[in-house]
Amino acid sequence: MRRMVELSLVLCLAGCTGVSPGTGTSATSQALAASGPVGASIAEAATEAGVPAELLMAIAIEEQGVHLPSMRLSPDGQINIAGRLELRHGRLDTLAMGARLLGVTEAELQADTDLGTRAGALVVAELGARYGAGSDLESWRPALEALAGMDDLNAHNYASRVLAILRDGGSFPAWAGETVQLAPHAEIARAETVQVARASAAAVPDYPSAIWVPTTCADKCTTGRPLGNGSVDKIVIHDTEGGWDASLSTLQNKTGVSVHYLVDADGSRVAQFRHETDTTWHAGNYFYNETSIGIEHVGFVADPGFQSGLYATSKDLVESIRSRWDVPLDRTHIVGHYQIPDPNDLGQQAAPCTDTLDACETSPNYGGAARHTDPGYHWQWCQYMESLGGTCTCNDAWSLWNCTTDGVEAWRCTDGEVQKQDCVDGCDVMPIGTDDFCHVAIESPEPDAGPGTTDPGDPDAGTGTIDPGGADAGPGPTGPGANSGQLEGGCQAATGSGRRAGGLAWLLLGSLALVACRRRARG
Repeated sequence: MRRMVELSLVLCLAGCTGVSPGTGTSATSQALAASGPVGASIAEAATEAGVPAELLMAIAIEEQGVHLPSMRLSPDGQINIAGRLELRHGRLDTLAMGARLLGVTEAELQADTDLGTRAGALVVAELGARYGAGSDLESWRPALEALAGMDDLNAHNYASRVLAILRDGGSFPAWAGETVQLAPHAEIARAETVQVARASAAAVPDYPSAIWVPTTCADKCTTGRPLGNGSVDKIVIHDTEGGWDASLSTLQNKTGVSVHYLVDADGSRVAQFRHETDTTWHAGNYFYNETSIGIEHVGFVADPGFQSGLYATSKDLVESIRSRWDVPLDRTHIVGHYQIPDPNDLGQQAAPCTDTLDACETSPNYGGAARHTDPGYHWQWCQYMESLGGTCTCNDAWSLWNCTTDGVEAWRCTDGEVQKQDCVDGCDVMPIGTDDFCHVAIESPEPDAGPGTTDPGDPDAGTGTIDPGGADAGPGPTGPGANSGQLEGGCQAATGSGRRAGGLAWLLLGSLALVACRRRARG
């Protein structure tokens, strides 16, 4: 689901501006600017546009845009977002609107988060003027509902959530360890923060706990299953590259794209857009659309890992789907978007990619027609399939022990066999090219082994102390087959949950490495 813009575009954006600065700086803007780069960018954008900085901050918190880095390799996928307010192609196309107001392209806004935030502030200012917003924060509700770009009920609830954040205030985590502060606004009436339930849903969700999101099929999906319901035997796993609100708004309204389900980043919410008996357009291959159910997961390919709550909810959703459809629990029927054959190269009905993760991710023949790469290197296929009662393959694991994102397991493939360790006291991520260290229960040593020792050369020791120089480790950090994120041409990128340095440096260096190393920049 990810096509990357040209690297040169990303590198040139630091000087791209298009609006003269506003006059004056409010006390609120000054307070936000002191909190760090995220707070500063929001405060500066608010001052420039002449809108309340605390309003922009509350929107960015609700949108989850406070977690975006300042510079991004802009994705060209199903969910296009820009800035900390996550401008998007919803019922109101705020992404196009922001680009027009700043006089730049949508791609530029997506790649430069600070530029996108400035555009978002201008969009909020224009909507405020359009709907008569005044000095009190409650008066911004109509502008917030328009900004949401959703159906009326979901837009109302979106505005209520933003006003609730404003009313309660608090401290909120942001990008690169920053914490943003928002003072409470007790003057906002509690009634303005109340979300309402749909009085009579037009349809009952197939997944009982899902939020039903009314979505037309016009230019977005196909009503029914052209090949018959019996043809459905696959589930396709996606990620969104945008937050919950932007993803819901886009998937509900953007033409040419649809999906059955959306799972939030922490697993707390699931949305359903169309019944499972309808054919949604999500795979970039119509045969796969006809024979599958699509699940989007809120997250980013470049993130170090998906949350445990997301996996748990996704597991429950898949189990629910399988109670209605005959979907085998194997990796040719539960597949990632990156495995879908490009129908233009391989034909509609070609088998999904069953090569190694890196080979499938970098192949020009998979990822559907747009060659998407989601859910990316950090999706924990072995742990996920195990939780469902199925199995992964050696192509889902690396040759070195790799910690799962939650640190409770480590997996590897050796001699064509997938092996797992249960980490009773966590899992330590080690340098690239060496095994991660899984803290496992150590059995009493054999009488001849010596006190407290375990043979590091024994592949069945199961202690997490595998000798990095062992036969499966490869020669050092760039050994062939090592779980080091080794890409073609000898480049390394932080791939796999056990191979990341963390923080801004990781994102920038890892993203640049991916672009430089791939045979072609694609998504």
